[in-house]
Amino acid sequence: MKGTSEEGTTPAGESGPRVGPGRGRTEGSLPSPGGALLLVFGVAFFFLIGGGLLYALLGEGGLVLGHLLFLGLPAVLYVLLRGHDPVRSLALRLPTRRKALGGVLILAGGVPLAWFLAWLQSLVVPVPVDYLEAMVEILTADSVSRYLWLMVMVAIVPAISEELLFRGPLLSGLRNGLPLVVAVVVSGLIFGLFHTSPQTGFRILPTAWLGILLAWVVVASGSLPLAVLLHFLNNGAIITLAAIPRTREMVSGAEASPDPLLLLAAVVLLVVGLRLLGRPPAGPRHAPGAGDGVVGESPP
Repeated sequence: MKGTSEEGTTPAGESGPRVGPGRGRTEGSLPSPGGALLLVFGVAFFFLIGGGLLYALLGEGGLVLGHLLFLGLPAVLYVLLRGHDPVRSLALRLPTRRKALGGVLILAGGVPLAWFLAWLQSLVVPVPVDYLEAMVEILTADSVSRYLWLMVMVAIVPAISEELLFRGPLLSGLRNGLPLVVAVVVSGLIFGLFHTSPQTGFRILPTAWLGILLAWVVVASGSLPLAVLLHFLNNGAIITLAAIPRTREMVSGAEASPDPLLLLAAVVLLVVGLRLLGRPPAGPRHAPGAGDGVVGESPP
C-alpha cells in the first residue's frame, strides 16, 4: 500500500517501532503487566514440577539444570519470541562505576536489615530450627571442591536465572503499566513468595525486602548485570559464612536480635548507596543515557 513501508505498518519515512504483520503487538516493545505475571506464575508451576523431577533424577545437578531450564531460559525466550526489546526488557546495560558502588553499598546495608526483618517475623512465625540446621549442614563446605560446587549451585546459577526472570520481564512488564514504586514493591513481594514454602514461610519478609532492593537497583541503574552481581555476592557470602566455623551461627541465627549499632551502620550504608545510585529514569522506555553501556561495551 502506498505510504507504508514493506516491513510493517509504520508510514514510510517515519522512524519508530513497527507492528509486524499478524503480530498484533509492537516490535521492540516491553512486556505487559499481565503477560509478565502469567509468565512468572507459569514458570513457577513448571519449575515446581520439572525442577522437582530433575532433582529426584539427578540430585544437586538437577537443581542447577532446573534453574537454567525453568527460570532463566523461559525469561529470555519469552522476550525474544514475543518480539520485545531484549536490551530494555532485560536491562542489558553495564552500570557505571558510581552506580556499581551504590549497588554494593545498598546490599551491604540491606542485608543486616533483612536479618532484622527475619527476627521481627520470628516473633510471629516460628523459625523451624531443625530445618535451618539441616540447611546449614547442606551449605557447609568440607573441601575446596565442595565449596566451589556450592558457589555454582547456590550463588552463580540462581543469581543469573532468577535475575533474568524477576528483574527482567517481570519488573519491566510491571513498570510498563504500574507506578514505579508499586512495580518495584510488587516484584519484590512476588520474589519473596516464590522462595516460600510451608517450611520456609519465615523467609518471606527478608527475601521480599532483598527483592525490592534488587529491583530498585535495576530501575535506578538500568543494569540487570549489576543485580546479578549483588545476588551472587549475597548468596556467596552465605556459603562462605557457613563454611567458617566461627561465623556459621550467623547463617542459622534467625531468632537472634541484630545488634543496634549494626542496624545503624546498615541504615547509613543504605542511604549512601541510594544517593550514589541516584534517581531512576522517568519510565521504562528511556533510551540508554550517558554512562549506560549496553552489554559488551565498557562503561566510562
